[in-house]
Amino acid sequence: MPVRVNEVRVRRFAEYFAEIGQVSPFDFCSAGEGTLFPVRGCAGVIDYFFFVTAHQFGFWHLDGGRYGGPMIAPVDGVPRKGSDFIVACATRAWNRDPLFFAREELARAGEEGWAGIFRDDAGVNPLPMWPEHREIIQRYAAWLRAAPRPPAELVAAANAAPEPLKAFLDEAGKVPGYAEDPMRKKLQLLAIILENRPEHFLRVTDPWNHRPIIDYHLQRSALRTGLVDVDDARVLADLEARRLVSADTEQDIRSAVYHAVARLVEQSGMSVAAIDYFFFMNRTRCPEMREPDCPSCPVREFCARRTKLFQPVFRTEAY
Repeated sequence: MPVRVNEVRVRRFAEYFAEIGQVSPFDFCSAGEGTLFPVRGCAGVIDYFFFVTAHQFGFWHLDGGRYGGPMIAPVDGVPRKGSDFIVACATRAWNRDPLFFAREELARAGEEGWAGIFRDDAGVNPLPMWPEHREIIQRYAAWLRAAPRPPAELVAAANAAPEPLKAFLDEAGKVPGYAEDPMRKKLQLLAIILENRPEHFLRVTDPWNHRPIIDYHLQRSALRTGLVDVDDARVLADLEARRLVSADTEQDIRSAVYHAVARLVEQSGMSVAAIDYFFFMNRTRCPEMREPDCPSCPVREFCARRTKLFQPVFRTEAY
């Protein structure tokens, strides 16, 4: 295999996580009006998250076969990067109408209304993969119109099952926007959002059914820290140069990172959500476009510090 799990480094990271104890996962909630996520205890929040999480992908520009930089655009006067842009736009629509993402309202909005969700302050939709987003909305809206159980009822039915998380993953995994990825990144993300929101919409009693949530930041972190090793010199050169890679190369890297994180969860006793949040926050010290800030990194002593490495540059609707 050109990419493999580094078992020694995984054990060292697992020891660190076990030492620091359980890290609280993110709650995907906002403290007050005007902030990024919907506030607690309001209507339409489950519908909102079903919609917005399906669009967590493709937040970067491709330039001449290489990574050209992250997508950044202003929403309500604030420059928003990638995922935050998607969330801010969807929250803006939700603030105007908390039922906008419900069955009747989303269908009534039509293509013009769907395109309007993601306009920046200049009235431009800046999403680099907008055609793919639009297609997902079309298929999702059609599913929503025909679904015997809309999102809130689907979650309620899962909560009544012997293994609520498994039941949720089985049913929500059929929904357009979530059904296409065999590693279920967006689906697993949706599950931890609904579980960890203050409302605890999804009441998980079977945490063993959680799986790693493998996206760009986790792949970049795993490559740079040495949780996975790349043995192919050509692949290494492509990653360092941030060149577009093949589907097979992307799959090899993503699969190795998946198994590395699964071992971290098993060996450390930390939850998938907590480990994902640790690496998500640590990305600010190990970003895409600036030199990593190694001196301030809590894992600097046992990180491989392969700071030139980058996540696979590959267009996908999965992450």
